Amino acid sequence: MAGTHLRPRKPSDSSRGGTAVTTRRRTPVLLWVILGLLLAAAVTVSILLLRLGRQEEEPEASPTPQATADPAATPVPSAMTVIPADGGMDIALQAARKRDGFPLLSWDTALFSLDSRGRMTYNDSSIATRTGIDVSEHQYDIDWAAVAADGIDFAIIRLGYRGSTAGGLYEDGYFQQNIQGALANGLDVGVYFYSQAISVEEAREEAAFVLERLEPYQITYPVVFDWEIVGGDEARTYTVGRRTLADCAAAFCQDIQDAGYDTMIYFTQYLGYRKYMLRTLTEHGFWYAEYEPQPRFAYDFDMWQYTCYGQVDGIEGEVDLNIQFLR
Repeated sequence: MAGTHLRPRKPSDSSRGGTAVTTRRRTPVLLWVILGLLLAAAVTVSILLLRLGRQEEEPEASPTPQATADPAATPVPSAMTVIPADGGMDIALQAARKRDGFPLLSWDTALFSLDSRGRMTYNDSSIATRTGIDVSEHQYDIDWAAVAADGIDFAIIRLGYRGSTAGGLYEDGYFQQNIQGALANGLDVGVYFYSQAISVEEAREEAAFVLERLEPYQITYPVVFDWEIVGGDEARTYTVGRRTLADCAAAFCQDIQDAGYDTMIYFTQYLGYRKYMLRTLTEHGFWYAEYEPQPRFAYDFDMWQYTCYGQVDGIEGEVDLNIQFLR
């Protein structure tokens, strides 16, 4: 019947809407879970790859640098003389005995001792040493035959000096007598010049002064540059700086070397640490002066003036004594 024919019932808005809302809630949750799992996996893989890359690319960490003490205040460690017995011994020896390219002390200070006559000895049979004196007009007349017979091997004789105020050049009053007597009695002889140079020009003037007076003699030991500090702020050398002093020593020694002589530089602990730039002068011999039972110096030297109170036959009064190391 027309009146009784029923049309299919449409879903109500509320029913349709409820179904739609339920579908939208469930689908995003599943997607987010999947995306989260994928992201976590990607992060894990990335971390593993980065760690592997670092292990391949990064070198092994180096030890933390240790501060080194000032060599002026610290004795050379005895371990520095321990050299591995292998094919690189010579290289290791040089490396162990140098600091920043500068030679460290070669001598074991515990091996120094004085004999019954007050002569310094070095108790290592593998190292040859010689005993010497240095003299000037202050020793007056010397009996060189008696000196040679008293176990003295060499003499370093003052040739001359520069005045500390006016700056004139002077020959030592006993130079000729001393050098002739020492040579005639078979001693090895070197000379020193007491410098007060304040410029390279003055240092070269001193070298020329020395060479002129050495010409008649055949010496076998070095010509020594002996620059010292004299007096207070009135001294002409008072304002000489380290660079100037190093340049003066280098100029003096170069001119002496050019004439065919060996060269040496004399210094005290104070001069060695505070005034000289010794690392610029290592091609010359080093003569160190310190009046102690053992030398207290970090760097190497070839000769040590260890006392000014020495007693030697043929010399009245006291005289400087030195020990030389034969390398």
